[in-house]
Amino acid sequence: MPYQIDVIRDEHIAQLVEKGRQEGLSWALAYKSYKWTGREGRYPTFFATKTRILAKQFIQDCSAWAKLDRMIKSAIDATYEDEIKVFNSATEEEETVNTYNIRFPNKMEVTALSSNADAMRGWRGYKIADEFAIHKQQPEMLDAILPSRMWRFPFAFVSTHKGINSEFNKLIKKYKKGDLGADWNLISIPIQRAVADGLLEKIYKRPFTEEERQEWLANLEREEGQRRWKQEYCCIPEDEAGAFFSYDLLIASEMDGVLYDDIQKFSGATQEQEALKWFEKIAALIKSDGLGKFYIGMDIGRDINYTVLCLIEEFAGIKFIRALAALEKIRFQVQQDCARIWIRTDRFRRACVDNRGMGRETVERLQQDFGPYLVEKIDFNLVLKEKMAYSVYQGLTDRLLKIPISDTVRDDFHSIRKETTDAGNVRYVAKVNDTDPNSHGDYYTAISLADHATGNAATDIPDAIKTTSKLPDRKERMEALLEGYDNSFRAQSMRSYE
Repeated sequence: MPYQIDVIRDEHIAQLVEKGRQEGLSWALAYKSYKWTGREGRYPTFFATKTRILAKQFIQDCSAWAKLDRMIKSAIDATYEDEIKVFNSATEEEETVNTYNIRFPNKMEVTALSSNADAMRGWRGYKIADEFAIHKQQPEMLDAILPSRMWRFPFAFVSTHKGINSEFNKLIKKYKKGDLGADWNLISIPIQRAVADGLLEKIYKRPFTEEERQEWLANLEREEGQRRWKQEYCCIPEDEAGAFFSYDLLIASEMDGVLYDDIQKFSGATQEQEALKWFEKIAALIKSDGLGKFYIGMDIGRDINYTVLCLIEEFAGIKFIRALAALEKIRFQVQQDCARIWIRTDRFRRACVDNRGMGRETVERLQQDFGPYLVEKIDFNLVLKEKMAYSVYQGLTDRLLKIPISDTVRDDFHSIRKETTDAGNVRYVAKVNDTDPNSHGDYYTAISLADHATGNAATDIPDAIKTTSKLPDRKERMEALLEGYDNSFRAQSMRSYE
């Protein structure tokens, strides 16, 4: 399409590309990388993006172009995975970075990796920072890439917008003011331009009238909402005034691969068994891969809002979000069974459960099974909400709370607004999540509950067992809690119970 061709043919040393979502820019950049590296042999290419999955996908796209041009016979012959050692300037330690690569017959390569500023230093070649506005090390990435132009090696910063304060938006403002030199060029591709250039015809494989194009755009705007529409599709960065969690703060705390599995959503009776199997899968991963202590946050909903369960692992003073699942229109009994699966794992320490409204039944039943210490009921009020919000904020600020790289989680946090009432009371209000409109801060609430559970929790299992043992007629549950511990400890605990 014309806008893709503009990006491919641009020969400026420094390229800025602001774009809307899903416009095929990664596909175009893969062709440009193949063309410059594989076909013309100008320079090797280094592509940095937000996750390892996207890095691998980029190499697959490069491979597809090379196969189409008969440069390679198959992806298996030309692509491979590798590891490189990188000195992390922040920790002052060496770390391993996974890379995905394609080698062409001319012996030159395209290398793709997840966001790592230090890994982009020193290489000579064409460098691309994909989704630059959500890189967690934007200033460091600039430091790693900008010196390339001294030796006339080209680079590109390509992204949708994430707030007015991103380094990406600052570069664009400098360009528009004329503060950047002749090496620089800006290509803007809002969704309106992409549609005018033939995006719908490409997607739907049929001609569109101008009236149909405008109707399609109007429907998308209505579905996405104004905030998301302007920023994610129209290249208009959001003024973050009022957002308690800024994009910069969230992006800096994101971690690729922190989750055991992708964020899940289970809806309706037909997916109840699937949900239970997934919770069992995560429980098995806790047993096989867990190193620290595990905590659960559970925000209760059913028909309008989700029930969201968050699993946090605390290890070496850092809290890692290991699993997130949203349950929609799932029976309360099944929701409770999902929580029980995680609570019964050996490394579990405490769950904090929303006790508002319909959450009371879940709290009551889980406390009957495990006691009020292992399952703490949370009655939200203004003071507690503020305390929990600042605890999460502090964890993100200190980089001690690691969240997944996810538009859903990022927008859920960003939807939290700090407001002051006429009476002078401070409230934390959740607006609609633009990525998942059915969530009104549900993911954030579950994460904040799990974070709250880590405070003053049991440091060893005997404390939890002592509390649980006070409950009558719970011998079988006591035995379940003691599974995995040595025989003498189990015998001593059961004698204490009896």
